[in-house]
Amino acid sequence: MGTANTLTNNVTNLDATPPVALDKRLFNGILKEQVGTVEIAAADDANSVYRVGRVHSSWRISNIIRYNDAITSGTDYDVGLYDIAATSSGAVININCFADAVSLASASVTGTNDLYEAGSDVGVEDIEQKVWEMAGLTEDPGKWMDLCYTGVTPGSGAGTLSVKIQYVTGD
Repeated sequence: MGTANTLTNNVTNLDATPPVALDKRLFNGILKEQVGTVEIAAADDANSVYRVGRVHSSWRISNIIRYNDAITSGTDYDVGLYDIAATSSGAVININCFADAVSLASASVTGTNDLYEAGSDVGVEDIEQKVWEMAGLTEDPGKWMDLCYTGVTPGSGAGTLSVKIQYVTGD
């Protein structure tokens, strides 16, 4: 087998004659972030939804970093996208496009990245995808969506869930 010399799409486009303009979401973009905190109550029922941030379908998400208290028996949370409750149906778009069956039973004080988590609909090979593609949509709807943790098994204890969402907008 020979020595490989493989190029990413960005490097290929930069090497082209003439060079191909690159999408700012993929090259030389400005990383932005938002943070949010919600409280999980001991009495929350299964399938409770915790809206931790708002993202646009055209963005590219770089990280979803979770910090949480230990939530007793809180062993199954999905991380996905919902319509905005205040202005539309609030219905699920893709319940586990980012992560599936995340456990909050142990505290995370240094941060855990829930993007590309095992069992989710996207993997590391999808790093260039925009939010609408990660959601499994066929085209960009050009809309805002809520990034949510859904407590499939929210547990029997109370605690705090804080999330930092890092993204590039393409501006």
